[in-house]
Amino acid sequence: MRFNDGCVDPQGRYWAGTMTDPKIHEPTVEGVLFRLDPDMSLHRMIENVSIPNGMGWSLDGEAFYFTDSPNKRVFKYKFDAEYGNINDRKVFYHVDDEDAVPDGLCMDVEGCLWIALCGGGKILRVSPEGKRIGEVTLPTRMVSCPGFVGTELLITSAEEEEPHRFPQSVEFGGSLFRVDVGVDGLPVHKYRREW
Repeated sequence: MRFNDGCVDPQGRYWAGTMTDPKIHEPTVEGVLFRLDPDMSLHRMIENVSIPNGMGWSLDGEAFYFTDSPNKRVFKYKFDAEYGNINDRKVFYHVDDEDAVPDGLCMDVEGCLWIALCGGGKILRVSPEGKRIGEVTLPTRMVSCPGFVGTELLITSAEEEEPHRFPQSVEFGGSLFRVDVGVDGLPVHKYRREW
């Protein structure tokens, strides 16, 4: 097992997901999404995760978004900000591209999610209602995670996994991209350790 993605909620709790290390074994549904509270107590929030990825919280703090990549869905949960509990899981966005899975994500000040499509060579902008309203196309398929610096989206990518099938994706695989998207990103929250 190894950790894959993590994020801090607006109240300063750290959320991180574990998965089977694909260098050792094909990922299975034995991963867990954990929550580490400021008092250092650890909580198992979601069981049976395969590849945990992008996470975020709605502008009003009432929803939590979570990606488990192989099922091609970003889920939306009701979020209890006071206690950090989640419930009432619903599919927020489903990726219909055959070769792509949702990967990392970030949020903008308008409440939209920017979702990396690994294998799809794109970042999608998805409205708070779950509608695709924009996209950024990149010169490699293996897009992994976006993050904001002001109105610029910094986008990481991985090495092309199938170079013989997708030779056009090889040159820029593993690159970092920067695109001004004209909207500010939400600030990143910090873990608030209680001493």
